[in-house]
Amino acid sequence: MEWRGELLSLIPEDTLIDTIIELLKRMGFREHERVSNRKEWGIDIMAIRDDPIMGSEKVVILLHRRGLASSRDVNIFAELIDKYKADKGILISPLGFTKDARVLISKEYRGKIVPWDGKKLINLFTNYNVEVPKGIEVSQQKKEEKTTLQEFELDAPLLHDLSVNDLLGKVRSFISSRYPIRPEEVSLVSLSLKLSTAYIFSWSERVNKRRDRALVLSKENMILRTSEDKKLEASIKKALINDRSIIQASEREIDVKVTPSEAVVVLKEALSKELGVPEGEIEITERKKVYVPKSAEMELKIGENRANAFIDLETGSINFKIEPLTREYLEDKARRIVRERVKEEAVEIKLEEKGGRVGVKGHTKRFLFEVNFNKYTGEVLGIDITMSDEALRDLLRDLYPNDEVISIDKGKRIATADVLSRDSIIVVEIDLSSGSHREVRKLLRPEDAFKRVKTIIEKSFPLGNLSLSSYRVIEHKYLELFMESEDGKVVAKVEGTSGDLLDYKVELSREKVMELIKEKYPEFSISSLEEEGSEYLARLESETHVITTKLSKDGKIIREIDRTLKEEYARKIAEEIVKEIDPDASIESITLKDNWIIRFIGKSKVGVIELDKADGKVLNRDVLYTEIALEEMYHEHIRKSFGEKRLKTERLAHYKENGYVHIKVAGEERYYYARIDTRTGKILREDFVPKKGIIGKLRQIQLESIYK
Repeated sequence: MEWRGELLSLIPEDTLIDTIIELLKRMGFREHERVSNRKEWGIDIMAIRDDPIMGSEKVVILLHRRGLASSRDVNIFAELIDKYKADKGILISPLGFTKDARVLISKEYRGKIVPWDGKKLINLFTNYNVEVPKGIEVSQQKKEEKTTLQEFELDAPLLHDLSVNDLLGKVRSFISSRYPIRPEEVSLVSLSLKLSTAYIFSWSERVNKRRDRALVLSKENMILRTSEDKKLEASIKKALINDRSIIQASEREIDVKVTPSEAVVVLKEALSKELGVPEGEIEITERKKVYVPKSAEMELKIGENRANAFIDLETGSINFKIEPLTREYLEDKARRIVRERVKEEAVEIKLEEKGGRVGVKGHTKRFLFEVNFNKYTGEVLGIDITMSDEALRDLLRDLYPNDEVISIDKGKRIATADVLSRDSIIVVEIDLSSGSHREVRKLLRPEDAFKRVKTIIEKSFPLGNLSLSSYRVIEHKYLELFMESEDGKVVAKVEGTSGDLLDYKVELSREKVMELIKEKYPEFSISSLEEEGSEYLARLESETHVITTKLSKDGKIIREIDRTLKEEYARKIAEEIVKEIDPDASIESITLKDNWIIRFIGKSKVGVIELDKADGKVLNRDVLYTEIALEEMYHEHIRKSFGEKRLKTERLAHYKENGYVHIKVAGEERYYYARIDTRTGKILREDFVPKKGIIGKLRQIQLESIYK
C-alpha cells in the first residue's frame, strides 16, 4: 500500500511515532529514543545525529496532531528545545501549519525548528522506503475517534454541577454560530479540567447572635454571607449533603489556593472586621471541603480537522479558533476522490477559495473536475466530474470505429450520442462522470424510414418521385426526414423504432401550384402568384373576368375568394341595360365597389344601376325622369285632356328628397297645377283654375300654397 495523506490521520499515534523512529534510523540518526511520558516531557522523540561539518547534533521531535500547528505551538516547542539543550527540533504537523506559524519559523527560528507537514512526511517515508504499518485499513467513510475520557472520583463534592455533554453542547453551538460548521461535525477527543479547592464554613457570633455560612475560595477571595446569594446558597445546600463526586475527563488538575487551617484563620479575621466583634466571639461550627470548576480545555475533532476550545467555567466564556485545512491536504483529498471515481490521476490542479468553501479544480487525461470542500472540516460539499469533449469523441470513436457519429447531446451528467451504423442508428448514453456507457435503443436507418413513408405521402398529395435529401434525429427517439422532388418538398417526423409517421409538412413548388390552378381554371391565365403564410395567393384573368384564389401549399385546398367582371365587359352589359331605359342615354361613370356602380344620363331619364360584379346581373336600379321630360309629358297631357294649344310653364320645382316635382303651366284660359312622380312620371295630383274672375283669383292663392 502506498503512502497517502489520509493514512496519517488513520494511523494510531503510537504506531505513527514508531514509524517516524524507523524513518530516523534510515535517515542516519545514531541514537533515537522515545520519551517515557509525553505529558511530562512535552516531546515525543529525542535523537542524535552525526553531522560531518557540525559534529554531533541533538534533535528533539514533536508530533502535533491537533489540527494545524499555530504560532503558539511553535513558541512552546522552541522553549522545549532550549529546555533540553537541543541543537534543533523537528515539529511534525500532518495537517500543516498556519500562515503565522510558517512566518514565525522562517523569521525567528530558521535553522532551529524544522517544520514537516503531511506532504513532507509522506515524501520522506516514500524516499526512504518506509512501509505503511500492517493492519491499517483505509475507508472513505468517516471514522469516529474514541474520546479518551475516564472517571475521576473526588474526595469532596463539586460546588457547581459539571456535565461533559452540556459543555460540549455549548461549545458546539458556539462554533456553529461563528463558523460554517454543523454541531454534529464536532466531537470530543480529550478534556482537561482545572478545579480548585474551597471550603464552606458555618459560623455564628455570640454578641449579636448572628449566624450564616461562608465560602472561602482563597486567602484573598471569600464570601462571608452566602445567604445573600440565593443561587450560591442553593449550590452550597446541595454540596453539604454529598461527601464525594465523580467527574469525567481525560486529565484533571487540582489547584489548592488555601489549606483548611489557613481558611479558618483568614475567615475569622475577615468576619471580625466585617462584624466588628473580636475573633473570640466568632465560632466555626462546621467545615466542608468542595471543588470549584475553574476551566476546561477541549481537544476537538471537527470533521477531518482538529482544534482546541477553552471554557472559563466561572464566567461561561468560550475561547475558540480553528485554522482551515491546508491547501495541500484538500488538494490531496481531491486527487484521491478523482482517482477513485475515474481511475485517473489529476494532471493539473488549482484552488479557489470563497467564504468557508474551497473549490479544487483541475483535469485528468479525460476528465474535468471540481471538488468543493468545507475548508474547516474537509466535508465534501459537491463533486462535479465531467468528461471533456475531446475525450467523449475519442470514446465514441473507440466504441464505433467504423460508424458515423451523427450528433452528441451533452448534458450535465449524461451525454447522449446518435451513431449511424450499417443497419441502424444506435442511441448511446455516456455517464460523463465515469465514462461508463450503454446502448439505449436502436432506430431505423433514415433510408429504411424513408421507404415506409414515401408511398403514403405520394398517395395523399400531388407529389411524385420523392427522394431523401437529408435527415436528423430528434430527442434521440424520432427521425425527421427531408424529402424533395420537382413537385415540391416534404418534412416528415417518424417514430424511430417502428417507422410510423407521426407528423408531416408538405409544400408544393410554384410550378406544381400553377399546374393545379390551370387544371381547375383552364380558360384563365395566371397573372400573379404570391406566397402568403401557409398558402399561395393567385390572380387569374380571362377575357371577361378576374379571379383571386388561395391554394394551400400542400395542394389539397383551392378556394376562390373573389370573382370580378372586367370593367370593359361590365360597361358593355350596362350600356345595353341603359339603352332599354332611355335610347338616348349614355354612361356617365362606372365604379367598382362591392359591385359595379353605373351612373347614366339620358334625354328623358337619369339614374344609377348596380350590377353583380361576378355575373353582371342587375341587383338594384334607381331611375328618374328628367325635368324636361316631365315638362313635355305634362304639356302633352294638357293638350290631350283640355285641348289647349298654346302652353307656357311658369314654374317647375324639383323635390328630390321626396321624389316628385311641382309644375305650374299657363294655358289660354286656365292655370294648370300638378305633382308628378319623378320615377314613374305618374301625376300624383292635379288642379286647374280660371285665369280671370274673383273666384279664380282666390283659388289661385290656395293652389300656390299647395304647389310651392
